[in-house]
Amino acid sequence: IRTMKSNSEDTAWITRCVLWDDRRAFAHLVDKYQVRLRRFLLHLTGGDSDLADDLAQDTFLRAYERIRGYKGLSSFPTWLFRIACNLFYDYNRQESRGEKLDTTEVSAMTESPAPIALQIDVARALASLRPDERMALTLFYLEDMPIAKIAVVMERPEGSVKTLLFRGKQHLSEYFKQDGYGKFE
Repeated sequence: IRTMKSNSEDTAWITRCVLWDDRRAFAHLVDKYQVRLRRFLLHLTGGDSDLADDLAQDTFLRAYERIRGYKGLSSFPTWLFRIACNLFYDYNRQESRGEKLDTTEVSAMTESPAPIALQIDVARALASLRPDERMALTLFYLEDMPIAKIAVVMERPEGSVKTLLFRGKQHLSEYFKQDGYGKFE
C-alpha cells in the first residue's frame, strides 16, 4: 500500500511538472529522492563524495530535462536510478582513473551502527568489484530493490542480474577471506 501511495504521489508531482512546468513540484521529487540517490551513487563511486554529488546533480538535471518523456512504464525512482546508472557508465567510459575511497563519507552515509573499521572494509570491498557487480549488489542490498526492478534499472535480463549478484557475492567473499574475516555470506 505504501508503494502505491508513493507512486500516486509521484505521479501527481510529475503531472504538475509536465503540465505547468512547476519547478516546485520537481523540487519536491528531488527532496524525496536525493538522499537515496546520493547514497547509491556514493557506493557506486567507491566513496568519492564529490563525484557522487556531481552525478546526483547531473541525474536530477537530466531527469528535469526529460520529465516530459517519462511514460510511467516503471516507477519514478526506477526511472531516476536508470538515468543515474547511465551517467555513471558514461563517466566510467570517459575516465580511466584509479579507485579513490573517501571512507569518512561512506561511513556517514551508512545507516548501520557497524564498527567504523567494518564499514571501511565493506566500502573497500565494494570498490574492488566491477562497476556492474557493485551496482547490482548496491541496488539489491542497500536500496532493497527486487531483481525485476534491478533488471529494468540496469537494462539487463533478470538472469544477468542474478549472475552479477552471484559473482559479486563470490568476489566479496574472496575479498573478505583475504582480509581475515573468514567465510562471508
